[in-house]
Amino acid sequence: MSGNPSDTGADGGTGIDADTPGSEADSSGSVDAGTATSTGTGPDPHAGTGSDAGDAGGPTDADPLLAVSDLEAGYETGQVLFGVDLAVGDGELVSLLGRNGAGKTTTLRAIMGAEEPRVLDGSVTFAGESLLGRPPHEIARRGIGFVPEERRCFPRLSVVENVRLAINHARDPADLETVLSLFPELDDMRGKAARNMSGGEQQMLTMARALAANPRLLLLDEPFEGLAPYIVRRIEDIIAEINDDRGITVLFVEQNVAAAMAIADRHYVIDEGRIVAEVTTRRLREDEALRQRYLGV
Repeated sequence: MSGNPSDTGADGGTGIDADTPGSEADSSGSVDAGTATSTGTGPDPHAGTGSDAGDAGGPTDADPLLAVSDLEAGYETGQVLFGVDLAVGDGELVSLLGRNGAGKTTTLRAIMGAEEPRVLDGSVTFAGESLLGRPPHEIARRGIGFVPEERRCFPRLSVVENVRLAINHARDPADLETVLSLFPELDDMRGKAARNMSGGEQQMLTMARALAANPRLLLLDEPFEGLAPYIVRRIEDIIAEINDDRGITVLFVEQNVAAAMAIADRHYVIDEGRIVAEVTTRRLREDEALRQRYLGV
């Protein structure tokens, strides 16, 4: 077996380690305050996946499942997040969009209690309880699954062995067959070693490991990065099914705006460590100026 369970996500699928991200650190810490204005209309999620119609309500100030308030965080090289605010209601599917270095991954790592970045100020609550100061494995056991961009799994272990290892470290684990039923591709290669799988298959396996802990909230870091278009569509379907059919709340960070609009209820846009917009899918699709200014599309 390659690696150590504590730094490969075997502690419940956290996927957190102490590697220092470089691209998001901004030693200058300077942000044009004029950009930190919302062009959105506030929470107005849609009924159904990626839809623009319906009566589904977004999170209220009183009871979001995940609430991030005035979050400031950074690395030795400089501060990255400057007062980030976002909320995700129970059952929502929400994206956090931004360019490379905007602060997306840093936000997720701060939520998950990673050793880095260092949280400087603000609050993070899940189901009404503070997460700040808690280690990643404890946060995972409280009901948050994390799928890192690096697609962490044990390369020499089979699909079933990888998922079972995550199940064995979970406080309230899901059933193996229930997890694999979401991923027919993995079900057909139960004995295949992770190192012999494609990037898309490894992404599915990493998601399966996170779901093995039976999370209430799933965080995904750029789930579509580097994948072929047909695999992107497959991952979109899986995320939508996780949310719609399994009732798992999802927050994912992404640069692929089209993929995000295909499945998410609402979208936050982050730029230079600040939330600059909170929009519905319809508003994001219609607001070309917003997309070009902050997302480059």
